[in-house]
Amino acid sequence: MASRVRVLAVVALLLFAGCAGLGGSGDAGEAQGGGDGAQMADGGDGSSQPVEADSGANAADSGNIQAGDAAADRAIIRNGRMVVEVENYSTTANAIAARARASGGYVSDSNRELHRNDGETWYTGYIVVRVPSEEYEPTQSMVSEQGTVRSEETTTKDVTDKLVDLEARLTNLRERRDRLRTFYERANSTEELLRIEEELSSVQSDIERLEAQKRSLEQRVAYSTLRVEIHEPAPEPSAQQVPYHERSLVSAFLSSVTDVYVFTRGLLVTAASLAPWIVVLAVPVVGGRRLLRGRSLPLLGRRGASESATEGGDGGGGGDAPQQEPTAESDTESPDKDA
Repeated sequence: MASRVRVLAVVALLLFAGCAGLGGSGDAGEAQGGGDGAQMADGGDGSSQPVEADSGANAADSGNIQAGDAAADRAIIRNGRMVVEVENYSTTANAIAARARASGGYVSDSNRELHRNDGETWYTGYIVVRVPSEEYEPTQSMVSEQGTVRSEETTTKDVTDKLVDLEARLTNLRERRDRLRTFYERANSTEELLRIEEELSSVQSDIERLEAQKRSLEQRVAYSTLRVEIHEPAPEPSAQQVPYHERSLVSAFLSSVTDVYVFTRGLLVTAASLAPWIVVLAVPVVGGRRLLRGRSLPLLGRRGASESATEGGDGGGGGDAPQQEPTAESDTESPDKDA
C-alpha cells in the first residue's frame, strides 16, 4: 500500500513538473515573440518597412494585371479615317491594299476620280480596308509613311454588354427550345403537336436572328475599319496673263507667226476634209450643165437662122417698115383717085 502511494506521488510530481515546464516555455516564447514584435514595430532594424512595401507593390501589380485582363476582354469596335496627300495615287492605294492583305485583312471598298484643268490631271479617291484589331495601329503607321497626313481620327464603341446580353438571351432560348423538343416528343394529340411545333419554329427564328447579330458584332470587333482618303496635289494656277500692249515685240511676232501657221494649217485641213465632198458634188453639176447645153444647141441654131434671114430681107428691100408705109399710103390714096 505504501509502495503504491509512493508511486502515485512520484507520478504526480512528474506530471506537475512537466506541466510547469510547458507553461514556462510557452511564456518565454510569448515574451520572446512579443519582444520581436516590438522590435519590428519600432523599426529598429528597418526590416518591417520593405516587407510592407513589397506587399503593396505586389498588390498593385496584381491590380494592374487584372485591369489589363479586363480591358483585353472588352469587345471594342474601332473605325478610323485618314486623309493623306501623296505624289502618286496608284502607288499609295496599291501599297495600302497589299498591307491589308498581308496582315490578314481585305479591301472592302474603293473609289478613284480623275480631275483635269488646263491640260493637267490628278487623282483623288479613297480606299477602305478591314484589318485585324491588333493590326489597326501598325496599318495607321504605314499609311502615315506614304505622304503628308492632313487629318486623322479614330472612333471606338464598346459592345461588351450587348454581346453578353445576346449570349444570355441565346442561352435562354436554347434551353426553351430543348424543353419544347422534349414536350414535342411526349405530346399525345395532334393539336398539341401543332402548337409545340409552332412555338419551336418561333424560338428557332429568334435564335437564328440573335446569332446573326452576335456574329456581326464579333466580326466588327475582330476586324477594325480604316478609311484612307488619298489626294494627289492639284496643279498650281497658271501665272496671270500679261496685257496685250505690255507684251514684248519678239513674243508678239512669234505669236503672230503661230497664229498664221495655225490659220494656214486650219485652211489646209478644211480643204482636205472638203475635197471629197467637192468631187462628189461636182460630178452631177458638170453632168447637168452638159446635158442642158446639149439640149439648147438646136434652139440656138434656129434662132440664129431666123435672125440672119430677117437681116437679109432688110438689106435687100430697105426693110419691112419702109415698104409697108408706102403701101398704106397708096391704099389710102387710091379711093380718092378713083373718086
